[in-house]
Amino acid sequence: MRKDFYVFRHGETELNKQKRWQGSGMDYDLNENGVKQAQGLIEKLKDKGLEKIFSSPLIRAKHTADVVADALGIEVEVRDDLRECFYGEAEGQLIADLQKNVPEIVNNWNNPNYFNIRFEGGESKKDALDRVLAELVKITSEDFNIAGVAIHGGTMGAMLNYLHYDFDKLANCAAFHLVYENGEWHIEGTVF
Repeated sequence: MRKDFYVFRHGETELNKQKRWQGSGMDYDLNENGVKQAQGLIEKLKDKGLEKIFSSPLIRAKHTADVVADALGIEVEVRDDLRECFYGEAEGQLIADLQKNVPEIVNNWNNPNYFNIRFEGGESKKDALDRVLAELVKITSEDFNIAGVAIHGGTMGAMLNYLHYDFDKLANCAAFHLVYENGEWHIEGTVF
């Protein structure tokens, strides 16, 4: 059995624009630029054969999924376990302040060698990754061949780390092709 997913990050929010750390404890909608970015995703995904989109429940991911789904004439199904990592005390703080106060966490968040790091009171990168991957495995039993998945930069980055994909930063509305086949995950192509 093979299932294809096009995993994409939501569009920009005001907290992204302000360079604040935004996790599942911060439920902000897209700003005007974020809506434009979501509209740009339509072009990226229109020829991929998506049959539906699974989305995080957070407004920014759901809004991005809705923009794409409406244009493609497909449905969006919300899954709570696709939400972003909860970053505890870091939620809503300026990234520059966090880099000064907890550089060992901020500077290693996208490092594939650090899966058990966490901000005080928050989920670890591994906890969030395990939750998202477990939900995606559940989803593979459903009736579709190709689906979109609207998630977040933190969980998307953790997934890329887990699959040994080297990246520097994930832009809003970045996407990649994730394949589940014979009980294994792999990435086809590059982040686009």
